[in-house]
Amino acid sequence: MPHIFLQITGIRPGVNTPADLSAVIREDNDTTFSISQTVVDWLLGTIDFAAGSPLPKLKNCCFSLADGAEFIEFDGKGKMTTVSEKPAWYPEPGRFLREQWLINNEMYDLPIVAFIKEFLETFVDVKERRIHCNLLFDLQLDKVKSTHFEEIKQPASKLGNKNRKSTAPRVEDLRSFDQFQQFVERMASAVEQNQFPTMNILTGYKDIAKAPGALKGSARTWFKAITGELPPNNKKVAAGNAEIFCAPIRTALEAVRAYGLEAYYHELSQAIQQAGFLEVARFEFTPGH
Repeated sequence: MPHIFLQITGIRPGVNTPADLSAVIREDNDTTFSISQTVVDWLLGTIDFAAGSPLPKLKNCCFSLADGAEFIEFDGKGKMTTVSEKPAWYPEPGRFLREQWLINNEMYDLPIVAFIKEFLETFVDVKERRIHCNLLFDLQLDKVKSTHFEEIKQPASKLGNKNRKSTAPRVEDLRSFDQFQQFVERMASAVEQNQFPTMNILTGYKDIAKAPGALKGSARTWFKAITGELPPNNKKVAAGNAEIFCAPIRTALEAVRAYGLEAYYHELSQAIQQAGFLEVARFEFTPGH
């Protein structure tokens, strides 16, 4: 029975280690799994070591590497051949996710509400969730993004704030608990040392100009939610008295930890989405309300 293994960028692998690979191969049924870079490295190293000799342990295995750019097949005796064109056994990534990945992850027959809950809990990181959704639902986000920016592109003469609209920072959220957790750790580390938690520290960028806009916007919003104030600017830092500024922040962080960091962020993220385009300076948040 053939065993198909696919290397797909950004997809959470179903086979993470060579040991996992061996366990799958020992099964009698047809199988199709995504594989990690660790497995790919092991495979390529094993092939080099074998120097053309048959590899019985890999008999009847088919590998697609580099998102379908390379294909390797092993026959019933473990003899390897490389394939230049897409073979019949190769499923496109979207098809794989819809037909086999859901089965591998025990999501295939879930009711829609249970599926959404399971999917969101599985992929807390928004970037990872977006990659899987893009393939699973054939969203073609790369094409949509390109078209969208072409439509909104403005000529150079439109640059500037000629209409006198407010340029004050708005609430923003990366919608990533991992990013929020790192933000809190950087913030806590600074105030515990009585150091002003500047935007450089909060974002992790020494050159704040190089920090992504979404990260800076989220850092301001998260800081305002926790402390009730905006991050200290250069004037505040120059005035000194960091220990006075940091003392109430330490207390606020203790309250956040006591509430539960993940529970706190879940409510905060929802509050930010509900706030819409509210200015950061006007944003307030109290968990449990």
